[in-house]
Amino acid sequence: MKWSFQKYYGALRRFKPAYVIFNLSHRKALKKSKSLYAKYGLKKSVYSPISSADFAHLPMDLPPLDGPNASTFLNNLNCKEEEQLALKNWQEKGFIILRKHFSEALIQEANKDVGEMMSSGKIDYNYTGKKIMFAYRNSKVLGKIAKDPTILRYLELIHQRNFKPFQSINFIKSSEQRAHSDSVHMTTYPLGNMAAAWTAFEEIGDDQGPLKYFPGSHRLPYLLNEAYDHGGGKWMLGENAYYNYEEAIQALIKQEGLKEEVLHTQAGDVFIWHANLIHGARKMNNQQLTRKSMVVHYFADDVICYHELTQRPAILPED
Repeated sequence: MKWSFQKYYGALRRFKPAYVIFNLSHRKALKKSKSLYAKYGLKKSVYSPISSADFAHLPMDLPPLDGPNASTFLNNLNCKEEEQLALKNWQEKGFIILRKHFSEALIQEANKDVGEMMSSGKIDYNYTGKKIMFAYRNSKVLGKIAKDPTILRYLELIHQRNFKPFQSINFIKSSEQRAHSDSVHMTTYPLGNMAAAWTAFEEIGDDQGPLKYFPGSHRLPYLLNEAYDHGGGKWMLGENAYYNYEEAIQALIKQEGLKEEVLHTQAGDVFIWHANLIHGARKMNNQQLTRKSMVVHYFADDVICYHELTQRPAILPED
């Protein structure tokens, strides 16, 4: 059931009871969520729909670099000079770039693993036809990338919490996804305790639909369900919820005068970004080209994790 849901659930995405059934089938995985609901004072069943509206009455506890005392925190942080510079870039722009972080040999091994798993049917595209979900759970080399100590150290320095991989998405070609913030898909309470790390599995330029991002956009208010025309009701999500969200993001980009930048990479480069950084992928100029890469999304270990758009709790990997 789990594999079928991941691969084919596109048609069921609007029907909230489908998620309740799915959640009930993952009672064991949701035990931790139940204890975190109690910790933060959220009086709600872990099997029922959840969104940011459920936290409106609770206090906000921003990560250190998002709060008013960010500069003081950074100045007092005990870390290397290169880490200080990287964290300052995170504070100001919302991302960190690690050039040639992974070796060519490791990236070649990763590409080989993905190809073999695709050929054997061990992994496959989900309903989008572009994204290969959770492959890191089936590959030692992808798992090594996902659990890279340097990436995890940066996330833990930034947030002062322990972080774990939640999800990986492998791409053979560009997603060509419109601008968005990951927090509408993977959300936390308190906000900001999710992050992503994207690794290039080959050299990537303009023709391949590279990543695009908007420096400083992470400082804007989070655009969550209550801030745009989400639609839907008790039983159904809004039919055009995500399209309306994308349109709201486009309006925000124009309103704030945000400037787009594009990421050109060599194999092994890593781009780590803030939960609220607006980003996406450019259109491919040449559809025959690949854009092999993997993004890993991480959640802090001691926060409530859920999915704002689909209004369901996150099914976290069991320890």
